[in-house]
Amino acid sequence: MLPSQLGAIASQVIAPISQSGQFVEFVSRKNKLKVSYSKEEFTIKKLKTFFICTSIVLIILLSITFFEYIFLRLLGLQYDSIGALLFFFVLYLFFEIPLSLITNAIPKALKSVGIIKSSKGWLVFILNISLTFTLIGLLDHFMENIEISIQGVFIFALISGFLSWKLSENDVKPPDVESKEFKELEDKFNT
Repeated sequence: MLPSQLGAIASQVIAPISQSGQFVEFVSRKNKLKVSYSKEEFTIKKLKTFFICTSIVLIILLSITFFEYIFLRLLGLQYDSIGALLFFFVLYLFFEIPLSLITNAIPKALKSVGIIKSSKGWLVFILNISLTFTLIGLLDHFMENIEISIQGVFIFALISGFLSWKLSENDVKPPDVESKEFKELEDKFNT
């Protein structure tokens, strides 16, 4: 197909759309396709950036899952099929990520209102152990194709809780209710 024919076909297809105000322009050059939609440009460069970032996140999640698999396997994880194992880890990550955000926020909130003195103490450790133990125990109970001993779950929960406790030691401390910083934040949200 000749470039002039391609341009004619594109103008016939795009003209009715551009009258509705949805499609602004279509420019085809030798090496670059530029499509503007609602005043936002969609380029191959942005698409590459998106795929690179997504790939990095997926590689990190897969490597964490792989090490968790090896560790759980040493602790007695048994499975019937690879599909059941993958489903187990997908469910584990799906539930663990938002629940860990909540369990990490609880001590910070309690510290901010003055109920506890430090958001980095034993409470974080106990909450992380409880979360991991409960989550893996529930997944083990409801998934017939996956089996792990209670001792294995407990040891995994202890090590996982210890690692997250050590990693949270570098977190920024939340402001107290009576602090100047908290009052500034409160005034900022009230205006």
